[in-house]
Amino acid sequence: MQAIIGTYTKRFQVKESYLKGAPPDDLSLVVVIPAYMEPNIDITLNSLGNCQPTTGSVEVICVVNAPAGAPDAVLTTNRECIRQVQEWKRNHPDHFIQLKLIREEALPKKKAGAGLARKIGMDEALRRWGMLGKNGPILCLDADCEVSEPYLVAAEKAFQDPSLDLGHFMFEHRYKNEPKPALASGIIQYELHLRCYIQGLKWAGYPFAFHTVGSCMAVRAAAYARSGGMNSRKAGEDFYFMHKLLPVVKFSYLDATVFPSCRASDRVPFGTGRAQLDFLGGDSLAKESYHPDSYACLKELFTQIPLLYDQEPHKWQLPEPLKEILEIIEFQERVQQIKRESTTKASFLKKFWQWFDGFLVLKLTHYLRDHFFPNLPVTKAAQQILASDSLALQDPDAVTLLAFFRKRDTSYSSMG
Repeated sequence: MQAIIGTYTKRFQVKESYLKGAPPDDLSLVVVIPAYMEPNIDITLNSLGNCQPTTGSVEVICVVNAPAGAPDAVLTTNRECIRQVQEWKRNHPDHFIQLKLIREEALPKKKAGAGLARKIGMDEALRRWGMLGKNGPILCLDADCEVSEPYLVAAEKAFQDPSLDLGHFMFEHRYKNEPKPALASGIIQYELHLRCYIQGLKWAGYPFAFHTVGSCMAVRAAAYARSGGMNSRKAGEDFYFMHKLLPVVKFSYLDATVFPSCRASDRVPFGTGRAQLDFLGGDSLAKESYHPDSYACLKELFTQIPLLYDQEPHKWQLPEPLKEILEIIEFQERVQQIKRESTTKASFLKKFWQWFDGFLVLKLTHYLRDHFFPNLPVTKAAQQILASDSLALQDPDAVTLLAFFRKRDTSYSSMG
């Protein structure tokens, strides 16, 4: 572990250690919570505190952050957040959860955001494991989330498998607890869209069709370091981080649930908070999802990928929309390059999927949307996805569809 951490520290921008003292020898999990303008982190901490106890200790690293020159309102809210963290520590002196606080309120304006704050905390978690010479798990959570009682135990149990490097908890937005009907309606449709996308890609045959919600991620320390750590994106850092790892490590869903917030937010350019804000503003795109014909189109490609090593893609009979975008991304040229760099079919496929990652799949999906298959209302898209699997619900509304898609996601996760 020390060699891995040393290499990571030399190659990537890693700040000096924030925390003093060694972690407990029985450390079982490290949870990282970035917090920017979070007035109610005590709700998240209480939720963690009510979890079923693990066999070892748990460290929770709260990264209270802000960009340099942040407005007084931000700093005032951050001070309240810090007060709640310190109060929780005083009120729970003998708890198996040990809270650690990092305060970083002068981050570079160009980089300050969810990615950098998460990276600061995860880099520190990596050091904590390195001090013990252990390759333990790092869990990501957000300061506006709650978790189910098995949250910590489920992670501890799953990572007892030494081959597991990457995990993701189940997630559900508690729309029934949202007092504003518009926000409740918005989050139902947004979550349904997220699930439509993953289940659509899974139906199409994409092998890494997994959710990538930042507050639900878990990664083993060495895998984190070898991947280059967390990126510094202001939003979407979770998506890029997980899709960098998915083609090269063992992944599993974890048997517990995170309950993210339903709130609207203008702090990030996209994601849940932005989608809620757009929904409140009447943006029709916030109520839509990708046309299932896009998944059908992608399926024509994905089913033939295993043949790539022995066949030439220019001989394939592909739909015209696919031919256009594959030419744009220079598909044949890249395939030939990857072939030259591979000695076996297995190594070829591994390198291929590292290139043809989740970001590229999303790029293809957006191209198909923009040029051939316009978005549909999310409820209509969901019904068509079910119809493609010979399933149908009688006049379902968004709530019914979301419940059904949640169950399908759970069944997918139980199959590995």
